[in-house]
Amino acid sequence: MALHPFSRRVTPVLAAAALVVCGCSGDAAVAPPPVTDVSQTYWALTLDHHAVTISTVAPYDTIRLTATPRNAAGEPLSGLPAPTFTSTDLERVQVDADGLVHARKVGSLVKVVASLAQGNLVHADTVVITVTNTASPPVLAALSIHPVPPDSAKLAVSTTKVVTARLLKADSTTIPGLAVYYTSSDPTTAKIDRTTGRITPVRPGTVTIIASATAYGITRADTLPYVIGYPVLMPVTVTTQVNASGELVAGFDPNVITIGTGGTILIVNPPTSGVMIDMTFDDPTNVAGASQYCTPFVNYGCGSGNIAAFGGDSIATNNIRARSFPVPGTYPFRSTIFGTTGKIVVVDEHAS
Repeated sequence: MALHPFSRRVTPVLAAAALVVCGCSGDAAVAPPPVTDVSQTYWALTLDHHAVTISTVAPYDTIRLTATPRNAAGEPLSGLPAPTFTSTDLERVQVDADGLVHARKVGSLVKVVASLAQGNLVHADTVVITVTNTASPPVLAALSIHPVPPDSAKLAVSTTKVVTARLLKADSTTIPGLAVYYTSSDPTTAKIDRTTGRITPVRPGTVTIIASATAYGITRADTLPYVIGYPVLMPVTVTTQVNASGELVAGFDPNVITIGTGGTILIVNPPTSGVMIDMTFDDPTNVAGASQYCTPFVNYGCGSGNIAAFGGDSIATNNIRARSFPVPGTYPFRSTIFGTTGKIVVVDEHAS
């Protein structure tokens, strides 16, 4: 039987509708991802000791280590398998399956590693152990990493420094040779070598340095806020540059200098430049002399304010000028001879 013309027109539409109804057309629905309980996610394994000193003489020849699995919030996790303990030097230090360490022979900074696998996640932590042969070990009364003046708890981002732990008896005399563990509260501001205490700044800011030690069964620790500041001394070199017109001129490298409050810049115009150059500030009011470079032996820091043209001298120190900046702010400058420009940014890292 022939179909009515209207029937021929609507049949494809009805067929398409039927496909939609039966789920045979279009993308399949995507199931939402399973919800993970982060409080139960195995994130880290931490030891209760990280730097230990023991003796080959009982009762100071053992120490028990405890390794705790933790979630991302640092909370302990239960129900996981027991960790595995491994000594990297069995001749000097041995450890049993329960984490009991035995001293066997004198040695320094022997590593014992605790590890734990859960599925495809493996985490580990390490303790360094120093072994002595003393029968009457000193009692660790205190540990301090606070600086002794004129040292200070401040470091410029361009330098490194060793944070020294003083391990003290009750009479304040020091105990040498003990293992110490160092850590940084924020490695994005400053990193620290866990064994040597060498701190390496990453960016300006404030970071807490923590040091701890366990010696013959006694644990002591200290914390110290450390200011990672801007450089307090920056060299600036006169170099040949090409200006916007394609001409060779003398300029400053770098031409944007960031220093901390009270910092000093040293402008060096090497004899190889073959020119004299000046440094003229838009506002020289707070541009001070650099007293450390104004002595009977050197005098390139005695002036203040703008720096008149200098350079081309056969005496090296006559090709250097120094200025200090005790007041925070931005100090634009230029060379009136060559038209090259720059600025000195003086930052008060303590400002809120």
